[in-house]
Amino acid sequence: MEQTFERKQISVETIDESLVEIGRKTAFRLEAKGYGTFASTHEILGIIAEEYDELKDAIRKNDTEEIKQELLDIAVSCHFAIACINEKTLDW
Repeated sequence: MEQTFERKQISVETIDESLVEIGRKTAFRLEAKGYGTFASTHEILGIIAEEYDELKDAIRKNDTEEIKQELLDIAVSCHFAIACINEKTLDW
């Protein structure tokens, strides 16, 4: 007989809180680094790939807080990349 797996559920409030965290970290990064856009889709890929490598390292260490911070870095990179695309600032 096939066994089914039921995932734990997460609240809407927790989802909303995580979006606020991403927004805060995006604002922090923009304050630190400025509003200069990504130059290209290749730059976006390079930034996200680097953050992904850092996430893999954190996972290997099994450090939950570091994993969360690396996930936030990826989310911020994606958030800013989407804004650059929406603003049509990519050169190539």
